[in-house]
Amino acid sequence: MTGRVNTPRLVLAGLARRPLTWLFHGLLLGLAGGLLLAVSLVQTAAETRLQRDLGGVDLVVGAEGGGLQLVMSALLQADAPTGIIPAEVWTDLARDPQVAAAVPVAMGDSVGDVRIVGTTPAYADLYGGDVAAGRWWTGGMEAVLGAAAAQRLGLAPGDTFIGAHGEGPGTVAHADHPYTVVGVLAPTGTVLDRLALTSLDSVWSLHAAPGHSHDQSHDHDHGHDHAHDHAHADAPRQITAVLVDVRSPLAAVTLGPRLEAEPGLKVAQPAREVQRLNALLGGGAGLLRQFGVGLGVLAAGGFGLALTGALLARRREFALLKALGARPATLARLVLGEGLLLGAAGGVAGWALGRTVMAVTAAAKATPLALVPPPPGLADLLALLVPAGLGLVAALPALVVVLRLDPLAALENRS
Repeated sequence: MTGRVNTPRLVLAGLARRPLTWLFHGLLLGLAGGLLLAVSLVQTAAETRLQRDLGGVDLVVGAEGGGLQLVMSALLQADAPTGIIPAEVWTDLARDPQVAAAVPVAMGDSVGDVRIVGTTPAYADLYGGDVAAGRWWTGGMEAVLGAAAAQRLGLAPGDTFIGAHGEGPGTVAHADHPYTVVGVLAPTGTVLDRLALTSLDSVWSLHAAPGHSHDQSHDHDHGHDHAHDHAHADAPRQITAVLVDVRSPLAAVTLGPRLEAEPGLKVAQPAREVQRLNALLGGGAGLLRQFGVGLGVLAAGGFGLALTGALLARRREFALLKALGARPATLARLVLGEGLLLGAAGGVAGWALGRTVMAVTAAAKATPLALVPPPPGLADLLALLVPAGLGLVAALPALVVVLRLDPLAALENRS
């Protein structure tokens, strides 16, 4: 008898009797798995992006303000600058024996959604960046684009673009002073890919040019720190921040307090600030995970009750199979097969949902970190296997009922 039982066919036939019910429970299980996967993928992508964008920078020196904002703006390029500092802070740090490298950052302008950063070629060295096409700047108003920035703007060496004062609506374009693209960097998978780099002299000369003045619209530019707004060419040269690589851990400990003793300066440790940011992100992610786990437990419980009820409604069929000699192993394959199939279907739906949410989040730039979907890994595997396992567990009560079924009583409608 057992050799003639077509288990897959019977499983599918049983599920086909209540398609809407099983669709509902499968999707609910998939929703829980998809939520957990999406949270895991977004958090992994954010942590990976943050670690890459640190670029080995030990300290960020800028204007007084919040340490996290200073790191987010000057290092991660994901926030408005905290203010301005004299360029002498950079030159002094470059000569400091405790400092291995000091890289200036002068921000304020943009082209489209790409920030223009006045700096030196040493900025690219922080991320192992090399010129893939063209060269570094040798004169004023020349720019080198990151790989993603060049692709987004559709620019190549020899092309020109107009920078705008500030970011977002209300920006004022420097139409009389175009930049010439002289190089494009190779992809690095870091913040470097998303920037347009130019020399400090280009930034300073542009904002000291005739006709560039402070008006009310400039004063309210979103995300612009006015670090380089000068009405006269002899105005003091200022920058937004300095990215510092120290020679030893002891230097990182002693240099910070010494610099913060200077009026108007703030020193932030990127690693510490990123830990704070991860803690903030992790709190929200933890709540979403708890919600996902609760939803998964609710879905598995509802699925188990529904499956038990459906099998009880078919108890005469199982009684007939038992009367014809079906072994407990055969009945177990039928019952557990339904649970496994429904759980697996929910897992596939949840995996697709989680990956879709990650892709949409990255494409829509829902966070300022330019997230990149992580490659398939353990989280994807768990998203597929855990719902299938929950389906099996949810089918166990129904299996107990079927195995304890009295064939004679069931066939006589007495149970």
